[in-house]
Formats: sequence, C-alpha cells, structure tokens
Amino acid sequence: MTRQYKIGIILGLAAAGLVTVILIVTVATLYWTHHETPFQNLPQLISGLQAFARDHSAHGQTLPPEISLQDLIRGGYLTAEDVQAFEGMDVVFSTQADANQPDSIIARARTPDGQYICALADGSVQQFTESQYQEVWRKSVMESAKRIQSVRAGTNQTSAPPSPAR
Repeated sequence: MTRQYKIGIILGLAAAGLVTVILIVTVATLYWTHHETPFQNLPQLISGLQAFARDHSAHGQTLPPEISLQDLIRGGYLTAEDVQAFEGMDVVFSTQADANQPDSIIARARTPDGQYICALADGSVQQFTESQYQEVWRKSVMESAKRIQSVRAGTNQTSAPPSPAR
C-alpha cells in the first residue's frame, strides 16, 4: 500500500466517524425537542396562583398550606393545556414558604420516577431523592414553626437558616 492510500483510508474513516457523531447528535436533539415540552406558560401559572389567593382572601378563607396544580385546574384558574409540560408530575406550591429561610421549599414537583425537583426560597432549583426531600421538608417545617412561635410571642426573631441540603 502506498502512503497516499493509507492517508486516504484514515481520512475516510475519520470523515465517516464525524458524520456518524453528527447524525447521532442530530437525531437525539430532534427526539428530545419533540418529546420534551418546554414550559412556556409561566405568566398563566403566576396569574392562576394570584387569582386563587385573591379569591380565598375575598371570601375570608385562609390559604391552605399547599396548592397543587390539580387544585388550580379544578378551580378553573388554569387549564390542563397551561400546565402540559408538567404532565405525569405531582406539582405543589407552598403558601407558607419563608423567603428569609433559604432552604424553604416554594414549589416541588414529584417526577414519575420518584425524584423531587424543588424550587427553594434562595432562588435555586434542586433535585432530591425521596429521603433527601423528606429531610429538607422537615427542616423547613421546623423553621416555619419556630418563626410562627416567635411572632406569637412578639419577639419576631429568626433563627439561623439550616445548612443547604445536598
């Protein structure tokens, strides 16, 4: 074999490999773009939550500790189409999250595989296993209870925030 022939074979194999990689990336991108519905209805979600809170306040009702997407749909505040990106997930919003407690859970979504995706008061979004979520939730509830007790006692002191769960 001549040297030019060997170089031609190597370049041909490299080109075939590059084309294969590009094809795989393109197919994967098309697949995920087609199957993953991006959430584009944040304004409707916020409006639905605000309307729910306004209606409860107008009727002299206290807000429940949590509001689920299903509650908002049943109440006519959102449509199933508005929250299609969350299909198959159990999504809940907290009405008692404390913005002064960074680990306070504002919203959570339980995915079909049992993982929890949580939006925290510090603005982060974190994924937890069931046991990690339960630990963060317990800490959040304890901090809320301490805050309520201090307000009732008239001290309104806040304790140091719990260390972030990992």
